[in-house]
Amino acid sequence: MSRDLVLAVWAALAVAVVGCVLASIPRRSWIVGFGTLVDRASARLGWRVALVVGWMWLGWHFFAR
Repeated sequence: MSRDLVLAVWAALAVAVVGCVLASIPRRSWIVGFGTLVDRASARLGWRVALVVGWMWLGWHFFAR
């Protein structure tokens, strides 16, 4: 894959996350906020481990260049 395509995919994911966060601001929204999503995911050990491993993978592949 070319670097430009990878950066475009990451930018699209960032825009999607920001869009979901903005859509979750109204009280009656069916979309949960990012903080609520992380809280729910980290409530169980398996998901907590998956979040840490995912964060480590992201750091290794995206920031270690």
